[in-house]
Amino acid sequence: MQIITDENIPYVQEAFSSLGEVHTVVGRHLKHADLGMAEVLLVRSVSQVDEKLLAGSAVRFVGTATIGLDHIDLEYLQQESIGFASAPGSNATSAAEYVISALLITAERQGFQLSDKTVGIIGCGNVGSRVFSKLRALGVKCVIYDPLLQEMDSQIEFGNQKQFPISNFQFPYTDLDALLSADIITLHTPLVKTGHYPTYHLVDTHFLAQLRDDVILVNSSRGAVIDETALLKVLKVRPAMTVILDVWQNEPLINLSLLQRAALGTPHIAGYSFDGKVRGTEMLYAAVCDYFQHTPAWQIQSCLPTPPLTRLSFSKNVDDNVAIQTAVMACYDVRRDDAALRRISQHPSQSFDNFRKHYPIRREWSGVEIKLPKEKLVLAARLRGLGFKIVL
Repeated sequence: MQIITDENIPYVQEAFSSLGEVHTVVGRHLKHADLGMAEVLLVRSVSQVDEKLLAGSAVRFVGTATIGLDHIDLEYLQQESIGFASAPGSNATSAAEYVISALLITAERQGFQLSDKTVGIIGCGNVGSRVFSKLRALGVKCVIYDPLLQEMDSQIEFGNQKQFPISNFQFPYTDLDALLSADIITLHTPLVKTGHYPTYHLVDTHFLAQLRDDVILVNSSRGAVIDETALLKVLKVRPAMTVILDVWQNEPLINLSLLQRAALGTPHIAGYSFDGKVRGTEMLYAAVCDYFQHTPAWQIQSCLPTPPLTRLSFSKNVDDNVAIQTAVMACYDVRRDDAALRRISQHPSQSFDNFRKHYPIRREWSGVEIKLPKEKLVLAARLRGLGFKIVL
């Protein structure tokens, strides 16, 4: 069996070589001729998988090591009886950690405490729910707009057959108009162009007009959820607005004018923790083994390197907010990736993807153990809620 895979899926040779002959390609430039006689195609979000790519090929199974599905023509795969798997939740923790790091940086820059703000979360699936959980651990008030999830929760709550909640929390749902008055708004939606709740250009002129003048707007979902032309126009007349952008509408040819105006801008790496990427490989490997009825042999545990930082210790005299800021920035400071994008922005079409390909190993916070005095119970609960291991 031949397997064609995006070169940026980690450990793909180690995982899949026992199943067949593995060939890697540059995902953004994947074309029909690259498929040869491959039966398995593994991609990331930069590859468009549709009839144009697959027609007449030998591909029997497609897997994407991503949460989002807007690059996959699912109807065509179903029509052709081509197996499919994605990696929902694989990088959700990483993306949530990105948001917390970015918001703590912004709070430090602007001189406020996150716990004094209200955060509106648009989309509360794998990533949004983790953002909610972490913000809740920090004592931040959150409101949520997710009509699909709200409908599902309501059906489960009032239905006759299922009596359990779909989520681990009783989410504080609100309508979109009410949410837009929040101090901070963070976007965690898939890119959807049709149906009852489309998200393409959700953030348009009308949306932006309803925001606070000093709102902080974060997008780590999909670039096209924001109408970038409309956002730039608003930013020119509302200088107090803060934007934090990890995703861009025309990647890798990002809007440099928008980057210059962004408080933090990064090259689509919110979910790029090493843990998240390898978790995606593991999920695809399991799906391919199941589809072709192979017994799994590869194990993720043998692959993860030791985190650069494994242990922190604070005394009883440390201020809780200082300890949280120190722990988060020691593990992941978004400003490093912001600085890197601004350095490479002179050659975005080449450097954007190259940076992602050679992204430094970034481990999730669960790999760090924090030692605290026994009297620091409140701080322990907050750090534990962020994902750290706590020793009292």
